Amino acid sequence: MGGCYSKPPGVTQYAGFTEHAYRLLFPYEDHFQDKEPDLITILPSAVVETTKKLTPEKERGLIAYTFGQQIDEKLLEGKVVETEQESVWKGKKHTETPFIKDVKVGTKYTLIQTWPTKINEKFKKDFVMTDTNPDTKKFESSAVADYKATVDALFGKDASKKVPIKYCHKTTENNFPCYLGMTEELLSYLNDNHEAMTAIGIKNMTTNGFLATGEDGKGNKIEKTFTMDPKTQYVIYKKVGWETMGCCKTKAQFDKECEFIGKGKFMMP
Repeated sequence: MGGCYSKPPGVTQYAGFTEHAYRLLFPYEDHFQDKEPDLITILPSAVVETTKKLTPEKERGLIAYTFGQQIDEKLLEGKVVETEQESVWKGKKHTETPFIKDVKVGTKYTLIQTWPTKINEKFKKDFVMTDTNPDTKKFESSAVADYKATVDALFGKDASKKVPIKYCHKTTENNFPCYLGMTEELLSYLNDNHEAMTAIGIKNMTTNGFLATGEDGKGNKIEKTFTMDPKTQYVIYKKVGWETMGCCKTKAQFDKECEFIGKGKFMMP
C-alpha cells in the first residue's frame, strides 16, 4: 500500500471529507451466554491494534470492512501474537488465529480486520442496516463469507446463522481539517505544528505514529495509540462518531470510502 503516487512528496491539507462507510456488523450482544471469545484486531501491517475479551452484553457487536484485505507473508515471518492481556491467541502465529485465512494467494494471506463496537441509539440512528446484501459491489461476497467464518470460529458453529450479519451504511460529512502525505512527512509536519495536531485530536506524535486523544459519547476521556507503516501514503484526520479522536487510514483504505472536500492546500515540500 505504499510507495509511488502522483502527487509530489509533502503534506496536503484538505478542509474535510465525505465518508460513505460500509460495514459488516455481527450483533452478538447477549445471544451467546456461554461464550467469551478473545478478539484481536490485526492491521494490514501485522500490528495487533486491539485485544479484548468479548463478554455477552446488550449493545455489543463486532464490525468489519466490507472489502477484502491482504497481508504479505513477509510481514508475518517469525512473528507471533504479542499482547499484555491474557488471550488464547497469545504466542500463536497470526495464521493460527481466525483473523487471517491460512491460505496464501501468491505471497499474501487474507486478513479479516474486525473490531468491537457499541450498537447504541447513535449507531442505529447513523447507520442504515439490512439483513440481506443490498449491493455486492460494496459488500463483497468473498469478504462476507470470510467474516462469517471468523464469527463462527469465535462464537461457535453456525453462530452467523443464529445471529445474522447486518449490512450497514452511513454517509458522514467530516468538516475537520485532514492531512494527506507519506508517513514520515506527516509525522514531521504535525510534530512541528502543534496547533494542527491538537485540532485533529492528537496528544503527541511517536516515532512511528501518534497517541490520539478524545472522548466517547458519554464524555469519557479516551486515548489510543496508532502505528503507521513506513514509506506509506496516509490520511490523518479527526474521527467523529461515538468516539471522537485522532485517527488515520492508508490512502488505499481512504479511497474505498471517502472523498476529499475541495482541492487541498500544499503545506510543505
